[in-house]
Amino acid sequence: MRLALWAILFSFCMFSLAFAAEQKAQMPFTPGPQILQIVGETDAYLAPARYPKFYQYESDNPACGDYLKNELSLAPICTTSKYGKGPAAGACEGFVTVPDLLKKDFEIPPSYRKTSNLLIAWTVRVEGYKVGSYTIWPNLCSMWHGTSYQSFPGGDLRTRLYINGVQKCQDAIMTLPDSGVSTTYQPSDPTHTGSCLITPQDFGGEFPEKIDIEIRWKNDTCMQIKSPAKVRNLIITAIPIAKTKQ
Repeated sequence: MRLALWAILFSFCMFSLAFAAEQKAQMPFTPGPQILQIVGETDAYLAPARYPKFYQYESDNPACGDYLKNELSLAPICTTSKYGKGPAAGACEGFVTVPDLLKKDFEIPPSYRKTSNLLIAWTVRVEGYKVGSYTIWPNLCSMWHGTSYQSFPGGDLRTRLYINGVQKCQDAIMTLPDSGVSTTYQPSDPTHTGSCLITPQDFGGEFPEKIDIEIRWKNDTCMQIKSPAKVRNLIITAIPIAKTKQ
């Protein structure tokens, strides 16, 4: 009787070990998440993208005064005044790389390429500064005696993600507040954030061995934009998707 009991217990233990081994074999290895953070090390700037609002004037050249007020106000900064004798006040820029928020040749290990997602998030501290009042004569009006009153209303700053030079997800948009009408220092400093989830399906079902990740920004305001050092970052997180075998 005792021998039979030992035989039953031995058989049960062997069955339990075999079952555990089989379950372990059926559970695929799941790698842990990988996280990379990149911090902007220097001050970064964007020039104004639009003229200020020329909301009032006192001048002996009312034709040009009306033109500034009704047509050049908040126009793209690359617009040349039809009444002036000089070049445009600035260049119109598209989306350009946010300094330091770039990772070339980000490596994706083989175990992550089919069963992981990439969560890419970025944070940019943004300060908007109004520039000094624009001089009217001669670049904007060829003849001008008088006073021009200018204001610097708010506007949008946009950032977007590029993977291998191709835009992914929608723009992240931050609206900067009005910066006033005087030349007094008065920065506005919201924190701008964005994120995008990239999956293997974006690459036909499997990530390539390496990808380029880049955050670009674009100013659409009449203010100068500044992002101070150490207060902007790019975080890349590889998130494995655990799969269990039925």
